Amino acid sequence: MMVLISIIINASFFLLLLTLLASLFLSAILYKKQTVLLNIPKYLLIVLFFLRFFSFFLLFLLLLEPELKGNEKVIEKPLIVFLQDNTTSIISNHDSLYYQNHYLKKIDSLKALNNINIDFILFDDNIEKKIIDFTGSTTNISSVLEQVSNIYSNTYVSAYILASDGIFNQGLNPIYKDNYFNAPLYTVQLGDTIEYQDALVKSIINNKITYLGNETPVEIVVEAKGMINKELILDVYNDEKQSIYHQNIVVNDSYYVDNFQFFISPEEPGIKNYHVSLQSNEIEKNTFNNEKDFFIDVIDDRKRILLLFSHHHPDIAAIQESLASHDQYEVHSHWLSDLNPKQFNYTENNGYSLIIAHQLSTESEFNKLKYYNKVPILHIIGSRSNLNTFNQFQDFIKFKNIDKSFEYSNVSLNTTFSSFLINDSLSNFLSLSTPFLTPFSEIESNSFVDVLLYKKIGSLNTERPVLFFTENNYKAGFLLGEGLWRWRLNDTYLNNSNSLFNHFLSQVTQYLLLDEDKDRFHVNFDPVYQSSQRVIFEAELYNKNFESITSIDIEMQLTDSLGVNYQYQFIVVDNKYHLDVSLPDGKYEFIATADFNNELFVKKGKIIISNFDIESRDLVAKDNLLLDLALQNNGHMITKDSLTQLIDGIISLPTFKPRAYFNYYYQSLINFQSLLVLILCTLFIEWFLRRRYINY
Repeated sequence: MMVLISIIINASFFLLLLTLLASLFLSAILYKKQTVLLNIPKYLLIVLFFLRFFSFFLLFLLLLEPELKGNEKVIEKPLIVFLQDNTTSIISNHDSLYYQNHYLKKIDSLKALNNINIDFILFDDNIEKKIIDFTGSTTNISSVLEQVSNIYSNTYVSAYILASDGIFNQGLNPIYKDNYFNAPLYTVQLGDTIEYQDALVKSIINNKITYLGNETPVEIVVEAKGMINKELILDVYNDEKQSIYHQNIVVNDSYYVDNFQFFISPEEPGIKNYHVSLQSNEIEKNTFNNEKDFFIDVIDDRKRILLLFSHHHPDIAAIQESLASHDQYEVHSHWLSDLNPKQFNYTENNGYSLIIAHQLSTESEFNKLKYYNKVPILHIIGSRSNLNTFNQFQDFIKFKNIDKSFEYSNVSLNTTFSSFLINDSLSNFLSLSTPFLTPFSEIESNSFVDVLLYKKIGSLNTERPVLFFTENNYKAGFLLGEGLWRWRLNDTYLNNSNSLFNHFLSQVTQYLLLDEDKDRFHVNFDPVYQSSQRVIFEAELYNKNFESITSIDIEMQLTDSLGVNYQYQFIVVDNKYHLDVSLPDGKYEFIATADFNNELFVKKGKIIISNFDIESRDLVAKDNLLLDLALQNNGHMITKDSLTQLIDGIISLPTFKPRAYFNYYYQSLINFQSLLVLILCTLFIEWFLRRRYINY
């Protein structure tokens, strides 16, 4: 029902009066007393005058932007929002046939009701509207309630009904999640509330990613109900079905919970699948939760660093121990001396990301660096360095004085250095560092030098660099001095640890290692997926100027463990390549290829799709949770047999009645085409009458 209230003119009364007078004036000028009008009937002149006045007035009125204000009466019926748990735990008990037959018929009868509006929403870890099939693999009640409260916050809802077993395995406990509902929330208790004796692997805590060669911790939480004085056996197996952990457990409580910790040392890179098994001699109703898998992505992405030195020095041990404290570095060292019985094959050992050259002195030693051409290098100059040879074998810097004059000095931080962040703690540590043995000679550079530390003599800050970086085809760092071991001891003395020294050396190393990613083809993916999840890949391809390309086809081939190939092609979404596929459970290897300007780009990887069967791990309905949820939101809990009575009770409430409200709207008159047509018609009629009777 629509009611016109008024026409609003966004102008003062003076402008409206001026519009009226202007229309009268212009019309009067046209039809003032003239000889051609003397024989025209008076009534015709009045009609012509009115038509011209009406046209002018409407045109001027539209310039004042008048608006039409109206209202619409809306009658809204009350709504019931029915949230149905659609996960497999509902039908995993002895009464599964009831839910697959009788319960579905009861829901269908509610859908058939014509006198009330009911929105049926299914949920697992998300909400959707479809046919009930109880196939959801995870339950996230807190997220579902949050989504529903947001969707219906401005809707006339009389009641929310949550039909669930209360079991959740994703998200937060819904009791502790603050959600505002604009109507009472009623809960319908589904599932089996009887607790049978049960031993289960409750949870597994482990790192998702670890580096090859590192030990990674694993913690397994075991729970047992109603099995006091019973014996359990906990085993963990690797990919090859070999036992890597074994533990006998004696349950000493009717509700037993304990955790077991151990370490795993993967020996090969890749996604490793570990299987946890919990065995007992008792008959258990639910044996799905006696086993559980977990995955660790073992990556061999550590940066290999080679430390070459010509003389033994305490700085070498300080550098090795500091870098070895970081998992991402793999440090190798080699003594460049004929006295060293260990032979080092420079040709085979070429996979290093950084070379640290400590006090090299002879031509033979410097010649070894040619095997690592264009690899970032950190030169450390000390009292046993040969400055003349050093000048000859590199083009970055030159020492002006090549004698071996060294002096002890402190260092000062370059406050304008911005290549990486030096925090206040590290800055204070460097300012309090013990004296450094530095060359007396000044240097000259053939390229830009980014200085981190300057030499400080007494209280005088000089501009003679001690630690600086430069770049010409590859990065190079120069530490002009020795005494790092004193800094490490000083850190221990001041802070009872080596954390600041290790952090400082790691920052220097990381900066030298850091290079712009020159890989022009990237494929992003998750290594492990659950059975119900779709596998998503995203890819990026760049030209030689590192500009994004989306015009080239990118092919993807996935191969399962049986050798069956699956061929796909990426599509472009938001300037990125995107691939979304559904695959059966198993292990897959993939190869993504792109051919751009006769240049072939290839990326390889592995993924695992596994059925974690989360819903079958806990089958005891949480009626206390459902009761608390209902009481928190002004409702109550019922059993599944009382669902019809609940609907009838909601309908009989005095608040369950339609509500009426008005929607007000504003619309500019200039948008009405009929008004413009009226003006044109008025002008045409006036013109026609003038030409017909007056010829004027």
